[in-house]
Amino acid sequence: MDVQELSVGLVVAALPGVVSVYLFFVRSRTTLALTLLMVSSFLLHLTMAAADPFLHPWDERFHALVAKHMMTEPFRPMLRLDPILPYDLEAWCCNHIWVHKQPLFLWQMALSMKVFGVNEVAVRLPSAVMGAVGTLLVYGIGRYWTRSREAAFIAAVWFGFSSYHLELTSGRYSLDHNDVAFAFYVTTSIWAFTRYLSTGRSWRWAIAVGVFVGCAVLNKWLTGLLVFGGWGLHLLGSPARSEVRAWAQLATAAVVAVAVFLPWQLYILHAFPEESVITYAHNRRHIFEALDGHGGDTWYHLLTLPLLYERLLAAFAAIGLVWIWWDRRIDKLLTVAHLAMIVVLYGFFTVVATRMPAFTFPVHALIWSLIGYGTYRLTAWLSARARVSSTVSLLILTLIGALYSLDPPYLLDYRSPDNARRNAEIHNAAIMRDLDTAPLEGRVIINLKSMEDAELMFYQDVNAYHFFPEEVEFDSLVRAGYKFAAFTDHQKPLLRKYITESDAVIIIDQKFR
Repeated sequence: MDVQELSVGLVVAALPGVVSVYLFFVRSRTTLALTLLMVSSFLLHLTMAAADPFLHPWDERFHALVAKHMMTEPFRPMLRLDPILPYDLEAWCCNHIWVHKQPLFLWQMALSMKVFGVNEVAVRLPSAVMGAVGTLLVYGIGRYWTRSREAAFIAAVWFGFSSYHLELTSGRYSLDHNDVAFAFYVTTSIWAFTRYLSTGRSWRWAIAVGVFVGCAVLNKWLTGLLVFGGWGLHLLGSPARSEVRAWAQLATAAVVAVAVFLPWQLYILHAFPEESVITYAHNRRHIFEALDGHGGDTWYHLLTLPLLYERLLAAFAAIGLVWIWWDRRIDKLLTVAHLAMIVVLYGFFTVVATRMPAFTFPVHALIWSLIGYGTYRLTAWLSARARVSSTVSLLILTLIGALYSLDPPYLLDYRSPDNARRNAEIHNAAIMRDLDTAPLEGRVIINLKSMEDAELMFYQDVNAYHFFPEEVEFDSLVRAGYKFAAFTDHQKPLLRKYITESDAVIIIDQKFR
């Protein structure tokens, strides 16, 4: 998708959201407004899902390949189906059995590809759906917490138009669909907790919290348990702290969560013991080591707030934080519980040595709620003093904020025809997608660009390596009956004569950029 197509797509996708703002503030049609907002958010996410006709290097192409293989073997997560060359069990980018991530988001992608075919949009579709549903979750959380439908709607609109979430859906940002799914299920657990409180502590919603927490852990790892800390803190400060029933519900939710995520852990420990032990050890290393170059100073996660929420919008969170504390209509216990979740998550990942922007994103609904509330209260206060309609002010500000949250120049700049790196990705993906594999049947394809073997194996049912074997290893494989196809030289080291002059090798006359 070029810049012009993307521009038109974003405008068309945003129109229902613009109409929703009018319906909400002027006509008070809340249900219809939320429906149109969700539709608009889905269309925006779908537009971004189709924006890049290639798989992004980190980490989308690996997630997509494993998900493709899960279409037929959902309980045997594999990156490379037939590893004919030795591999390092610790190299998650290049191994065979792939338990580097929890499986739920991969299953979602596999199901999408089962229905819509093996292509980039099908890979990204579940993230688009979760982005759209997320607008309703943000509204529900904000509505119950702030007691303000206006504040909740502002938060939902700005999240629904969020360029950061849109780029996660496009696969451009690292961890992509994994982070989308993790944040989504943490958000659903917080939303279900608010429903639990609003319905008089019903068992149904207590169990729902447990299910969603289990799903969150089954996407990433134990930070998915976050809502239990807020729940416990809220319970300790409430009159229900002396009720056995209330504690039993919390305990039941925890048991349900464990019942959801524990079977997979036991299964992989039994079925893939070496890989599982390495993965769990790798997860622990994040705490003490800045793995894969993902480090940063103490203020890293605070400095990434403008990326996650846009600079000016994030400033409203501070206003909302002050105002929400002094508003007597708002449940202080719930405020303490929600703020504790934010502080604990930010505090934990400030201590952890490995730092990436999306690590703190699971509490985005709470931060959007603060942003929405700060915006609403400040606008209402200023409107009263200026003697102007707060309805008109909120409508205008919400639309301006939506445009700012969407940040079209940022989205379009990466898709510029002058972006040489993106152009190379498009060129290379086209070669792999259109490759005639009939003459190459049964051959191992070698000498792709670094890590693009995963992308080729996604587009084509072949065995591929981005490098080529050394001469002794190559001769051994040829004697064992293996045949090869090699792309022409495009990077160092150049193909050796033992490959170019071998009768077991076909040279593919296509050059990567």
